[in-house]
Amino acid sequence: MGGVGVLIALVLLFFTSATAAGAVFGAMTMDWRAFEAFALLTGAYLLLAAFAYLVSATQLKHLNRSHIFVGAIVMWFTLIFAAMPAFMMIEGTGPFVAFFEASSAATTLGSSLTPVSSMSMAMTVYRSATAWLGGLLTLMLAIYVLGRYAVGGTPNRDLRVVLHGATRADPRLFQTFWEVFIPYATLTLICAALLVTARVDPTQAVLGAINILSTNGLVAWQTSGTILNNRLAEIIMMIFMMIGASSIIWLRMLTQLQGYPLEKYGEAKAFLVAATVAVVVGIALSLATFPLGRFVGEGLFNRAFDIISVLTTTGVSHDVRQGVSIPLVFLIGLALVGGCSYSTAGGIKIFRLRSMLHHSANEIKRLVYPNQILPGSVDADKTAFITAKATWSAFFSVLIFVMLMTALFASLGHGFTAALSLSVGAFSTVGNLVSDNLFSTNTPGVPVLSLVGVSLAAVVGRIELLVILAAFSRNRW
Repeated sequence: MGGVGVLIALVLLFFTSATAAGAVFGAMTMDWRAFEAFALLTGAYLLLAAFAYLVSATQLKHLNRSHIFVGAIVMWFTLIFAAMPAFMMIEGTGPFVAFFEASSAATTLGSSLTPVSSMSMAMTVYRSATAWLGGLLTLMLAIYVLGRYAVGGTPNRDLRVVLHGATRADPRLFQTFWEVFIPYATLTLICAALLVTARVDPTQAVLGAINILSTNGLVAWQTSGTILNNRLAEIIMMIFMMIGASSIIWLRMLTQLQGYPLEKYGEAKAFLVAATVAVVVGIALSLATFPLGRFVGEGLFNRAFDIISVLTTTGVSHDVRQGVSIPLVFLIGLALVGGCSYSTAGGIKIFRLRSMLHHSANEIKRLVYPNQILPGSVDADKTAFITAKATWSAFFSVLIFVMLMTALFASLGHGFTAALSLSVGAFSTVGNLVSDNLFSTNTPGVPVLSLVGVSLAAVVGRIELLVILAAFSRNRW
């Protein structure tokens, strides 16, 4: 398991950028407690990373499929456990609250028991940087694990664009890392620059870009009636929420000289269509329950913003005083669908929805034309059968997991609607669905098991449930 140790060392090494950023802002704001804690953690993690690498490098071997799946799980928990000490040292939280806060940041859930207005700048930057690294880890594991082994029917036809190596079984880690890191970091910088151009404070623009591209629900300036009180900046946010939820493979293709037309990449096209339909249908449904006020244009824009926010699993409510003016059941459905494959978005993913609809349509045609051989049918194509099996396995495993988590939250005192929102919101990493329902019990505070349940659901959603199952079984899923 030397390879897993090297992966742990890499996670710790890259995580020091989050602690170092916290230390810098602690010094800038003269928050010396935060500065000392982050400086200490930065040094400690550098030493741990060096030790883990030196111990593991001598035992480095080629990782087989089972070890890679185990490595994916270990890497996520390494990131979360590494993020925990800062919350205990600086904010004085207990281990369970620290586990929740660290999980929320690392998985880009963005929920917190600490109000945004009460967070220090150092901790705000630390949370945002951790989420950005969590988004980067999500992209890397999607390419190295989900796409490489087609987990849950993940399409890997164009995986060669970012996955480099002699063969798919022999990938080049660092070359692939740069293929993902460069567009991810570039889009973050472009988003920040556009927000600054729209007259957003530079610090808030950078934090906003970091959170938006990682589809993280934490918004540092969300302390008043609206997010920015700047319509142009909010339009930029909507655009980059869609970009953050789009496939990094498609985005990488667009940066190449010849580009890659949208019509040739079906998932991206389907995602844009789904977003358009969701906005139209969501606004229509909301008018029956939440009539528009005097400012019709403003009300329509706010609702479109909230719908895009949930569909991309960013989970930011436009108006924090009024909440989301969209029927909750509709939002839960959007959250379950989520964004594209190879993106920082959560949910079941658009490609699985397309695959299931295509398979269902073929099955209906088979009932009408039982003797006809249909193109792409599971009977005519073995690959189509394997993909359909994996896709439906992923879909039903998610439904079962969500039902179990809903039952758990309900048993802890949350109402059914709140319990369902918590389970779906945590699994799909939609921050506002979780934040609005954490304090939904009759007792003061939040039950510890609720915090642990939300954390584990978010981690399972990020790793993908089938990866966890496959790590301890011989099935490929």
